[in-house]
Amino acid sequence: MNGHIELPSDNEKNGKIISFINMKGGVGKTTLSVGIADFLTHYREESNLKVLLIDADPQFNATQALLDSYFDGDYFEDILPNEKTINKLFKPQVQFSQQYKSPFPDEMIVELSDNLHIVCGDLNLVLANKSSDYTHVKRLKRFIKDNSLREIYDLIIIDCPPTLTIYTDSALMASDYYLVPNRIDRYSIIGISSLQKAINNLTGEEDIDLECLGLIYTILDDELTLKQQEMKSNFESKEEVQQIYIFTGYTSNVKDIQIGKQGPIPTRYKKSRTDLADICAELLDRIQQGDNIV
Repeated sequence: MNGHIELPSDNEKNGKIISFINMKGGVGKTTLSVGIADFLTHYREESNLKVLLIDADPQFNATQALLDSYFDGDYFEDILPNEKTINKLFKPQVQFSQQYKSPFPDEMIVELSDNLHIVCGDLNLVLANKSSDYTHVKRLKRFIKDNSLREIYDLIIIDCPPTLTIYTDSALMASDYYLVPNRIDRYSIIGISSLQKAINNLTGEEDIDLECLGLIYTILDDELTLKQQEMKSNFESKEEVQQIYIFTGYTSNVKDIQIGKQGPIPTRYKKSRTDLADICAELLDRIQQGDNIV
């Protein structure tokens, strides 16, 4: 679906923005962000929410997963040639005499369904990180503000890369919250320590209010081995982790997702859908503690 995006007539939405981030790769971050976005928009029995997923990871796996399931066209024929990706925000200005203006929603947002929209990722973000002026770091926040996207969407989810880049900072600066997906292994603490340092540096330098919603364990076996239990216990004993809320909900290790038996979106699998129902209920409750989202 591609159509004009309009404000709701009641203007009652006050959407929250969440960055999904960990400085360690391979933790199931993209699968979790895609799963939560899809569950909240299509599987929530009480009332589906309206969600915008922004793919800020140059690998653009979230884009590929959602387009494969919901988009009739072709990314390389219909989206990339028209520059309808997040890269539009970070391209250097050709004429410096012209004042920068945020793109309109129709120039960047692809409608996948009535409730689920996406700003597609782009491999060219790798080049953007090398060439962009750091002043571009606020363009994502400005794009959201200039187009009143909080009044259109209940939630805006940003899938961040596991590296410190201009677009990682841009995502965090645009966000109200960040959420940390984490897989239990012996190197888990490295990603958390690096992330906390990066967050503290950014919030200190930019004087922004960014709150951690918590940590969600991902790709968890139904029964942990003694070694896994020991790693989990050691991980949770670290000072950096003790400062973070740990979700009771988690995503299970569903091997069919890795194989891609029914596609890469976890809501297509019964066990994962059950996991996501628990996580989403807890996530909305966490947000609702500070603001009435539903």
